Amino acid sequence: MPSYKVYIMPNCVAGIAREGWASKWLRAVAVGSLCVLGAVACNSDRLTIPNYGNPTPGALASDPISNVQFRVNGILDLNRRNMLAWVNNSGIFGRESFNYFLTDSRVTANYLDKPAIDPGGTAAGDWNGRFSNLRAIHALIGVVDSAPSVVFNAQQKSAALGFAHTMNALELSYVVMARDSLGSPVDITDDPRALSPFVSRDSVYNYIVGELDAAKTELQAGGAAFPFRLNSGFTGFDTPATFLQFNRALAARINAYRASLGIAGCGAPLSSACYTIVLQNLTESFVNGGGSLNTGVYDIYSSAANDVPNQFSPALTQNYVAHPSIGPDAPLRADGTPDLRYQTKIRRLSAPRAYPTPGISIPTDYAFALYPLPSSPIPIIRNEELILLRAEARYFTGDIAGATSDINLIRTTSGGLSPISGFANQGSFITELLLQNRYSLLWEGHRWVDVRRFNRLNTLPIDIPSRQFVASRQPIPTAECLARVGSKFPAPGC
Repeated sequence: MPSYKVYIMPNCVAGIAREGWASKWLRAVAVGSLCVLGAVACNSDRLTIPNYGNPTPGALASDPISNVQFRVNGILDLNRRNMLAWVNNSGIFGRESFNYFLTDSRVTANYLDKPAIDPGGTAAGDWNGRFSNLRAIHALIGVVDSAPSVVFNAQQKSAALGFAHTMNALELSYVVMARDSLGSPVDITDDPRALSPFVSRDSVYNYIVGELDAAKTELQAGGAAFPFRLNSGFTGFDTPATFLQFNRALAARINAYRASLGIAGCGAPLSSACYTIVLQNLTESFVNGGGSLNTGVYDIYSSAANDVPNQFSPALTQNYVAHPSIGPDAPLRADGTPDLRYQTKIRRLSAPRAYPTPGISIPTDYAFALYPLPSSPIPIIRNEELILLRAEARYFTGDIAGATSDINLIRTTSGGLSPISGFANQGSFITELLLQNRYSLLWEGHRWVDVRRFNRLNTLPIDIPSRQFVASRQPIPTAECLARVGSKFPAPGC
């Protein structure tokens, strides 16, 4: 795969240097840019070809069009790498999956074993990669802002900034979902060595909404096309107008989280104020009760040489298995057979798989059929999630009939289950919503966050009562903690 050197600064907000340019898609971008350069250089004494394999800052600065495309490619590439870490980490914390990586017990012990997660271990993920990408996005914004109008006109700049601020919000959302009550830094400065203060969880969520709303305004002024190309994971969402639907879908997700948590500005947990905003966000998104549940935006992967494969594919490894509760908990259809989502997303193993270390091993004979190929994409957000978010928002704004209709749409269409007539009370609605979320969004990075925001972490199974615990958050990495010792911006939870 293309390699990156990540230069970790004292506060773990990293700079990135690209060493490879190997994927076929990136080569195509380089060839397209080369054609533009060739046309410009027709009257020159000689044709100067930029070194696309290892571009220098000077070369990028002298060619803003290629510079911006190069940076967009890098942002999307880091986002897909970060998604692999998120699905793995949140899947283990949310009792969806295990990574029985047989030569490293930390993938079990550091996530599940008492007394606490080791901040220096693998469970401190979802940090360096996210901040590396936040710094890359900051650099893209700087390049776009400084580009002369003869290179990018006002509409093109606005479109590019709308993309950048949306991606900035997306990356920060995973940081705060991983750390929850610890909050996070949100400011990225030009100096990668400068420490930024941690702000509260509520402030991070509110900052994310501000970024998404600013991006909305920018995308609306962005004209008909981006001044760069997006990859095939954004098919159907690759113009400023259609990308705005993706932006509004993310806003609906974040505002639903704010509403359920009672984030500052939303009132008490589960009150209607921010859920009303969710419904407005959804009207501007791509939610469609009559459309494919899989319509959405995806991180893409490839089995091509030197590209990034989907590491969860059983064609690459048998280490990823499903939690043993996934089968017994599956709803049953009218004929007694399991939920269709279980049937299509889960496969049975011929023999139970377990980690060999006594005391921290949980045998299971369930594995996933979700990502069969190294090229299988992973959803960032899709229509099925949006319908479930709409059910949630409708219920907590008093539209019980609308919420029931949306839940039944998912039950019947996605699960093959019988419809239900309604909900006895708020608690029964939350139970039903979490059940549908669990199987509809299985191993897409949602269950741990969903049970936590509804204060139901205690419903996750403890398979080894003497050893296990349920984590409510990931720790701040040790390096980040040490870098802030004695500074005016200490890290919480260290």
